[in-house]
Amino acid sequence: MKKLLASLFKVFQITLNLIESWGGIIFLGLLFLSIFFQVILRYVFSSPSPELFEIAQYSFIWTIFLGAPYARKFDAHIKFDIVFLKLGRKAQLLLQIAFDLFFCIVLLVTLGPVLGDVLFYKIIKSEVLRIPWTYLFMCFPIFMALTFIHNVIWIVKSFIELFSGRIVPKEVEPWD
Repeated sequence: MKKLLASLFKVFQITLNLIESWGGIIFLGLLFLSIFFQVILRYVFSSPSPELFEIAQYSFIWTIFLGAPYARKFDAHIKFDIVFLKLGRKAQLLLQIAFDLFFCIVLLVTLGPVLGDVLFYKIIKSEVLRIPWTYLFMCFPIFMALTFIHNVIWIVKSFIELFSGRIVPKEVEPWD
């Protein structure tokens, strides 16, 4: 049973990694290419493309909302921690757990209404490409779910360190 759970957890981690890293790479590449071709079309051919502008907007939003949980995975998000770093390690862990729990509760409470709104947006279409807005705004519930998952993982790691004194090793950041 323990091996089965370990295998399922490994599959879960691989799936998360595929969504976050490859999804981010795909949308960032799409953003780069659409801006590159916009510049070429506008300044070389004097023919701006509203389609490429819309693709750039969508891919920028998706890149941001897939990148934020990816940064949370490595605890590399932006924080104002001047006072936090002056506290002892146990106080830091308690504060971290409290904030993560609060944020998880907020994510859970708001996920239902957010999904309802996102599904409602299918009736609205984008101006140029006529893509339903659901496809644009679906990145937000995905962001919420991924962030919730990473927060729960960090809460568990913090509890392990708080009660056992054993520091759970962090994943190596790919940009280091």
